[in-house]
Amino acid sequence: MEKSVEQYVSLSKILYDLCSKKEMIRRQCLKLGKMECDLLNYLNAVDKPVCMNDLSVQMRVSHSRITRIIDTLVRKKLVKRFPSKRDRRSWLAQITENGKASDKKTISEFTKMQERLIEHLPAERVDAVYECVHLYISTYLEVLKIKEDELYEMRHKN
Repeated sequence: MEKSVEQYVSLSKILYDLCSKKEMIRRQCLKLGKMECDLLNYLNAVDKPVCMNDLSVQMRVSHSRITRIIDTLVRKKLVKRFPSKRDRRSWLAQITENGKASDKKTISEFTKMQERLIEHLPAERVDAVYECVHLYISTYLEVLKIKEDELYEMRHKN
């Protein structure tokens, strides 16, 4: 069991490193930082104007940090910012067509990478590899949720 646990710890670290490298490639493709990429991806997913305050909550950063990130994305013509028609004090941000194209390009690049990965797997094992990795990840998420709930309970007991 101990050897098995060590192997899973190692596997978990390798998966973490892979995700980090994937993120680094994504940022290099767009020439943006992590938060800028995440914000652009979020705006593309919702595909409608979003209040700056809501973005701050969604991205879990301060309003001033969101403003700086949006400033960068506006300069690069990936996002547009404009005042709300309902509340003069409120500003909205929305992804531009350039921003959508950049996000789409990044997704396309990762799709190509996955195609190459599948080509390198033994054809007869492609489905089995997917099922095992999917099982590992879904179980990992369940265990993480349990741990997060425990930590939440501990913080709010006092």
